[in-house]
Amino acid sequence: MMTTKKRVHLVLLGALMLLATACGSGTNTPSSSSDKPGSSDAVLANIAKTKILRVGTDATLKPFEYKKGDRFEGFDIEMVEALAKELGAEKVEFVDTEFKGLIPGLQAKKFDMIASAMYITDERKKTIDFSDAYYPSGVSLLVKKDNNTVNGMEDLKGKKVAVQIGTANVKFVEDNYKDIEVVKVDKNTELFLELETGKVDAVVTSFPSAKGYEKENAGTVKVLPNKLTEDYYGFGVSKENTEFTKAINEALKKMKEKGITDEIIKKWVE
Repeated sequence: MMTTKKRVHLVLLGALMLLATACGSGTNTPSSSSDKPGSSDAVLANIAKTKILRVGTDATLKPFEYKKGDRFEGFDIEMVEALAKELGAEKVEFVDTEFKGLIPGLQAKKFDMIASAMYITDERKKTIDFSDAYYPSGVSLLVKKDNNTVNGMEDLKGKKVAVQIGTANVKFVEDNYKDIEVVKVDKNTELFLELETGKVDAVVTSFPSAKGYEKENAGTVKVLPNKLTEDYYGFGVSKENTEFTKAINEALKKMKEKGITDEIIKKWVE
């Protein structure tokens, strides 16, 4: 016959076995989605927290980015606003920055990304990452309407050509046309002023920018028909934020599928 002392031992043993089983099954239960930690990407985590996307841009390049009063407008501006919605942001804060300061500003975390008609180049890829290309571009020559002596870069030997500091156009001209005098300016708007006032013989800038200026100043300037290069625009992102870059690419894909990108292109650059 079992003594009272033995019964107590058996009850305690059974309780310990039940407790061990419960603890073991708890460690094997998958966590729910609410238990998952937030994004490890600092930019995505900040967007999720603040609902704000911070974007660096040089707002001097019509029709891509420019200011009308206090409001930012243009192709890139609307692309970013649509992109922000896909990323879950409710507000976009544009940080107006000279083009030459955009990459340093991104590296200093003054903003989350660059949207400023920036060419995707191997040189820039050494310091920052890029999203997938969102619009084709290329380098073009802009001259005065009555200039019939310049039909290409070969006609500018010994002459002055304006380029914007920080753009890929500076390296393009300096590396390939040693006999051309390069005049460097800080802002895109200064390029056209240099041409209009006769300080330079031509301007080297992006094809869309050149066409936009030609459209607004019909009768005074003309874009030469042949592009000097074929390039593509991309959004600049810090190399630290690889998940953010992937999220941008997914958002761009969705925008294309929904027809949003084509609508913005039609409105601003076609």
